[in-house]
Amino acid sequence: MKVLIITNLYLSRSATLHDRNLILGLHEKGVAVTVITRGQTTETKELEIAGVRLVYQPINRKIDIQAIREIRSLIKEERFDILHFTYGKAITNGLIASAGFKTKIIAYLGSMRLHWHDPFSYISFLNHRIDKLICISDAVREHVIKQAPLKMKKKAVRIFKGADPDWFRDVSPARRADLGIPENAFIVCCVANIRKIKGLDWLIYSARYIPADLPVKFILVGSQTDSFEVRKKMGKTGRLHDFITTGYSEDPTVYTALCDLYVQPSVSEGFGRSVMEAMCLEKPVVVTNKGGAKELVKEGVNGFIIPVKSARAIADKIVYCYNNQEILKNMGRMGKEIIINEFNHRSTIEETYRLYEDLLKS
Repeated sequence: MKVLIITNLYLSRSATLHDRNLILGLHEKGVAVTVITRGQTTETKELEIAGVRLVYQPINRKIDIQAIREIRSLIKEERFDILHFTYGKAITNGLIASAGFKTKIIAYLGSMRLHWHDPFSYISFLNHRIDKLICISDAVREHVIKQAPLKMKKKAVRIFKGADPDWFRDVSPARRADLGIPENAFIVCCVANIRKIKGLDWLIYSARYIPADLPVKFILVGSQTDSFEVRKKMGKTGRLHDFITTGYSEDPTVYTALCDLYVQPSVSEGFGRSVMEAMCLEKPVVVTNKGGAKELVKEGVNGFIIPVKSARAIADKIVYCYNNQEILKNMGRMGKEIIINEFNHRSTIEETYRLYEDLLKS
């Protein structure tokens, strides 16, 4: 079975962790995997050492003529059984490059930003030449079914992008002293780049509803979290001194490992990689009821599900967890067990492999 995967491994180690382990797992199962990615990194070298073939080809635009030529040349040379595209530019360029070849095509969708009225959708995720569209969660699959033409609805399949607590066994938490956080402080963490769908404003404004005498500290990790505009919003809460912002971090898990409670206030979330990382690190989690992150949470068992766009609901859960800290360790342990038993990355590998087999049989 020969498979070409076009993905972007030219990101941080943590951001590419799931895809790298999927590629390695498929390779170990005997799939002849070739990977096209933007450029070489320490992590891609590790895949090469393991025996995976890497081709370094930047894809800079939705339609990139140079990339299309290179991809088409490779497809013509290797005659792959399956093409597997993991992001928008990979799909648009991969579809053009593979025109005329009788190769099975799989695309991957990890968000809920697909819309039937967007013309770009029909040259990417909703293109009729795609044989299967892998959706990262049930919520994303339901979203596709609502947006897609009739024939495409049947092509949508759900495969959770699982994790493994062993990936994080060597994570050393950041030190309170280095961040200026007192030993008695209750730490709330969120890892997210500043985008509207991440809902960081609601977490920031939740500070308004937390009693002033509670020693709650917020750590916000991600691009632009340390910007002037974000700090200005924090100042409006009257608790600016209770926020620690890191900006972009190569390894955000060191902050997640330090916290007492992880909060993901997303307005829309395909699934929730950072939520899974928190669960692997045995942290109780709070997520909103919009999108796929809620599929990771069993109410009151490993965390809580709250209404979307509600700063007060976030504050209420923070205060509840502060006042009931004796239950948090067990909630964290239960979260880790849920990852192991229900969202393990080995299942992602097995289900992806079976999808490949089923496509080739058909």
